This record gives sequence, C-alpha cells and structure tokens, in this order.
Amino acid sequence: MRTLLFTALLFISSIFFAQVDTLGVEWQHDYHLKWSDFKGKEDKSQKLSALSKISIPYTYSSDGEVDLTLNLSTVFVKDESWYKKGKENNVLLGHEQLHFDIAEIHRRIIVKTVLSTKFSAENYESELKQLISKIWDEDYRKMQDQYDAETNYARLFRSQKEWMEIVATKLIELKEFNDTEVTVTFQ
Repeated sequence: MRTLLFTALLFISSIFFAQVDTLGVEWQHDYHLKWSDFKGKEDKSQKLSALSKISIPYTYSSDGEVDLTLNLSTVFVKDESWYKKGKENNVLLGHEQLHFDIAEIHRRIIVKTVLSTKFSAENYESELKQLISKIWDEDYRKMQDQYDAETNYARLFRSQKEWMEIVATKLIELKEFNDTEVTVTFQ
C-alpha cells in the first residue's frame, strides 16, 4: 500500500501532535484557556491587549486507490499567543477563548465538508488542499474579523454575550463532526 503524505504540513503537524503539551493546547470542549497558556512575547506595537495564535495542523494519507484519511485538530499555539501585562481580565480571556472556539467550529466545518465531498483518486490532494484553504483562509478569517468588529475586541459586553451564544449553538449543531480523524472513499 502506497501512503501519500503532504510533507510540509505533516512535519509541522507531527511536531504539534508530539508536543501538544509544550507547544500548544488542543481544543477540548471542557478545557478553557488560562492566561498561563499565553507564552508568546508581548507585541508592544499592537493596540490589541491580547492575541491568540490558532492553527489546524493536519495530515492525510491514502492508498491512492480506495480511500483518504484525514487527521485534523484545532491547536492554540502557546509560544505565539500573548497578552499585555496588566490588561488581563476574565472578559478578555473569554474573548480569546471564543476565538479558539470559532476555530474549532471551522475545523468541524472542514470535517463535515470532507465527509460530503466526492474525492477522486487522481486529484484528492489538490481537492483537499483547496477545500481546507477555502474554509480556513476565507470563511474562518471572515468570521474572526466579524467577531472582533462586532464586539470591538471584547469592549461591547452585550455583543460579546451574543457571540458566546452564537458560538455555543454552532458547536452543538456541528457536534457530530467533532472527530479528529475521518476516512472517505474515493468516487
């Protein structure tokens, strides 16, 4: 059986999966970020009080004939996430947690889309890459920007509360797609 791997992301992903304790926090519904998770150097040039770096490391493999297996997680990157000393509070931490939760929503959307996509044995690599790029680079980014704009970076408490409800509802709606490994058969 011939295994095909997307080498650059595989390397990066293997680092995250092997050292998730030191480099990042993998999203879990019962884990909430703590200020101690933010290990990055504060960027004093930024007006922001905090910044969360979130990634979705993934690997995939295939026999090239029958099926495609995707491993995908949502990871809060500790060393690239920071906050300004003296600005930390529970409201801001909740705002950053919601950024993490929004990333998990989009990871689940990727899983849902992968499960409903008819991949071909000939083009699955480019199809998968385009699918993930569209959802992560466009849809995810758009929602994150909308969230920051509508909450004014956690300054508008009513809007922040509304977003908490929206995100919680979306996570429940996508609960059936919370698997971090999925396999699809080529068409």
